[in-house]
Parts: sequence; structure tokens; C-alpha cells
Amino acid sequence: MEVTLDAGVPQKPGVLSELMKSFSIAIKDMKIYYFKPAILIFGILFPVAIFFAFTVGRNVDASALFPGLIALTLFFSTTTVGPFSMPWERLNRTFERILFAPVSVSALALGKTISAVVFGLIMSVVPLLLGILFFGSRVSNAWVLFLGIFIGNASIANMGTLISTFGSKQPQNVMLLLNLIRLPMMFMSGIFVPIFELPHWARIVSWFSPVSYATDLIRCGLGFKDYFGPLISSLVLIAFGVLLFLACVLRMTAWNRGD
Repeated sequence: MEVTLDAGVPQKPGVLSELMKSFSIAIKDMKIYYFKPAILIFGILFPVAIFFAFTVGRNVDASALFPGLIALTLFFSTTTVGPFSMPWERLNRTFERILFAPVSVSALALGKTISAVVFGLIMSVVPLLLGILFFGSRVSNAWVLFLGIFIGNASIANMGTLISTFGSKQPQNVMLLLNLIRLPMMFMSGIFVPIFELPHWARIVSWFSPVSYATDLIRCGLGFKDYFGPLISSLVLIAFGVLLFLACVLRMTAWNRGD
């Protein structure tokens, strides 16, 4: 998208300008959506309730449960912001007004990703601190743990935004579609049962979920056995993130054209 200056010469916005617009969109989303009841329920309470429903009564050390709780909180919180905000903005026609600002589609997609990443980072740090302070969790590799939480958030955030570009303009319908995808994924991504303990067919399915690689990095960072290895998990998460971001841009561009 071109910006025309007073001199009448078309100029393409620079990278810094586009980044500033993305951060402005992210800050706007943080102010508007972070404390919406649907965000708090589906992003925080829902994953915690699911986790304890499937882990209560298991005869395992409490610290061994926290890699899964961190991964599940990261997964649900990060993928909730975009699928709630995007259909809401389409419903109220603010999506089109943002693009007329002018803001490029890629800057808009990046802004949505940033807001989801920040929310996921905040929420995933809470169970991490609880595990360390009260349940004996130990960080054996801080760098790997950081990669799992940060790159995992960035990659999974794009998945949530991409899902939000399909289906209805009604937020509740998009959230229903999102949960139809999230619920099977959480059982195939090593959250409740480590990937190396899953059946052979389930291990193959786990290769196609970015959540699997984020969970594997978190497990490794907290001193538990990993499956893919930190290098492979990091590279695959980056690849997932780039591909999902490009898919988001293509879908939003189609929206802007009215397809």
C-alpha cells in the first residue's frame, strides 16, 4: 500500500513505520480484548480446568505436571486473542477502517500476532513461577525454556489468527471452530503424555502440530526427556511460524478484496 506525501510523490512506507503501526494495533488489542470475559474463560480458566481434570489422581511427582500445564496455558491463551478479536472487528467493520488508516495487511497481521504473543507470554509465565516457587520445578536449561515459550508463542499465535480468518463473523462461531481444532491437538502434542510414550501413529500426527515442538522445548528446559531435540524443535517452530504468518496475510488480503 502506498502513502502519498504533500509533494504528490507516492512513497512506500518503511519497515520502521510498518512496525510502529503493528505495535499500535497490538496495544489497541491489549487494551480492548485482554480483559473480555471470553478471553479470560477460554484463554485461562478453560485450559487450567482441562489440565487438572486429566491429571488429578495420577501418581506422579507434581513438578512433572508443570511442563504440560505451561504448554497448555501457552497454547490456549495465545490462540484465543486473534480468533476473538478478528471476527469482532469484521462484524463491526473496524477491520476495513484499520486498512484505510493506511495500514498494510502484513502490518495488521503482525500486530495481531504481537498482541497474542504478549498475552501468551504473560499467561505461560504464571504456571512456570508457581511450579518453581511451590512445587519443586527446576529450570535446567533457561535458554531452551525461553525458546520454547517465546518461539512457541509466536508460532502458535499465527495459527490462532489464521483460524480466525475462516468461517463466520460471529466470535462465538469462530471460537467453536477453534476448539474443534484445539481439543484434538492437545492430546497429540505431548501435553498430557510425553510424545515418546504415545502410540506410533500418534507420534506421526504430533509431527504436524507446532504445539508438539513448543511442549518438547519446555520439557527439555525444565529437565525432562525431550523427543525432537532443541535444534529441530526450534527450526520447525520458526518454519511453522513463517508459513502460518504468510497464510494469515493471504487470507486477510482476500478479505480486503471481498473474496
